[in-house]
Amino acid sequence: MALFAATAYTFGLPPFTKRGDIEAADACPTLGDASRAAVALTAVVPDRSSYSFDDNLPDPRRDSTDSSYLSACFVYGDGEQLVLVEAEMTEYDRMADWVTEVVEQRASASSLTPFRAGDEAVASPRVAAVYLPCTSRGLRRHLSVVVHLKQPGDADGTVLRAHLIALAKNAAVFAHRKARCDRGQ
Repeated sequence: MALFAATAYTFGLPPFTKRGDIEAADACPTLGDASRAAVALTAVVPDRSSYSFDDNLPDPRRDSTDSSYLSACFVYGDGEQLVLVEAEMTEYDRMADWVTEVVEQRASASSLTPFRAGDEAVASPRVAAVYLPCTSRGLRRHLSVVVHLKQPGDADGTVLRAHLIALAKNAAVFAHRKARCDRGQ
C-alpha cells in the first residue's frame, strides 16, 4: 500500500494531483497586465491539474464612429469553466440600472459592496464589476467590465473579493485602451 501511495504521489495521481500553473504568457490578452492577471487568478481559482484560456474579441471598436466593443475571456481548469471576464460598450441612464441588469445577474445585491473605480464599481467574493466612461462624442457610451468567478478556490471571501477587484481593474484598463476610449477612467 505504501508503494502505491508513493507512486501515486510521484506521478500526481489522485488524491495527490498536483496543481497546475497559471502562467502569465498563457493569460488572455484582454485581462490586461498578464503578470497581475496570473497572480490574481492563481489566488481565486480552485486547484486543478491544468488551466487554459479562451480569449475572444469579436467586436473591437475600430474607430471613433464605431459605438460597440465586446470582449470575453474564459478561464478553464481541467476543462471546466472557472472564470468569465467580459467587457462591453453600453449605456445606462442610471448606474443603478447597470448594477441591477448586469451585475446582479451574477451576484445578489446584498453581497455587493462598492470600491473605487470608474463611475461605478461593485464587488463580492464571486463578482467584481466596473462601469467606466468611454466615448465623449454623440452618445456618452461606457464600458461595462465584469469578472465572474464561477468556481471559487479555497481563499476566504475577503481575499477573493480583493483579487477579483484587481482582475476587473486590470481588464478595464486594457478594454479602455483597446476600445479607443477618449474619456478618462
